[in-house]
Amino acid sequence: RTHSARPIVHPRSRTRLLVRAAAAADDSKRAAAEAAVDKYVSSNSAVAFGNGELVNQAIAYLGSCLMNKKLENVIAVPVSSAAAHEAAYHGVPLTTVEEAKQVSLLLDQADQYDESANAALKGIRAEPQQPELPRLRQALSCVQKVVLLAESQDVVPQLCASLPVFIDGGQWEEPAEALDDLFLGDAEIWRRPAAGVANPRGGDNPYVSPDGHNIVDVRFYEGMKLFGEDAKYDQIAQEIEQIEGVITHGLLLGVADAVVVADPQQGVRVLEHQAAAGPSSS
Repeated sequence: RTHSARPIVHPRSRTRLLVRAAAAADDSKRAAAEAAVDKYVSSNSAVAFGNGELVNQAIAYLGSCLMNKKLENVIAVPVSSAAAHEAAYHGVPLTTVEEAKQVSLLLDQADQYDESANAALKGIRAEPQQPELPRLRQALSCVQKVVLLAESQDVVPQLCASLPVFIDGGQWEEPAEALDDLFLGDAEIWRRPAAGVANPRGGDNPYVSPDGHNIVDVRFYEGMKLFGEDAKYDQIAQEIEQIEGVITHGLLLGVADAVVVADPQQGVRVLEHQAAAGPSSS
């Protein structure tokens, strides 16, 4: 019996493939960021920026557009310290939500996005910086349009990562215990450390935001559940918001007018919503 020989992949070939894949991913991120600016940012406007690698690339591209006069009189409204730094570095003028008379657009990067429900998770990652969800919520309350950026692997059939919840720092334990009771059997509640990985109480150096807030992560075992059963995103959000001491959380429902997806295989994809969609069952 004859056997067909398997092709031998030499280490150098494998390295070249990995390099090409990484380059394709980088190209897709840059293309998505530039597409978002080209499609949604106009001259004589104030644009709010959140945080994330794609947001940083969008700010850099906006800076080049202002420099070469492709766009004029665009002011950045940073809703994260990272966005403020990037905008200043790339020569984009800065203002605040309070000072801007009108904010036409918010560009932010979703950590996960469920297209069917128009629902996103924000603030999952602690690196390279901790999330600033209260500032994001403030911006969401006053912008005219919201466009999210996302990498293709982060567009999912249902949200399934941990959910960050901001808690008033003065009495964080009681709200955390209430969250633990709410999600008993469905998730673990971990206080977020300032860096690295700690224990459920945040270790020796728990994170406290500049405004004195703690972050606790609701770490679901098998997708987002409530009382042991699959639940709608809005039900989960409502239950969390009713807990005394909760400031805000990272579950964004029906806020995106469009999502620009960086996809190395299919190129830039734009998912547009005619109207804010209500959340569906997760």
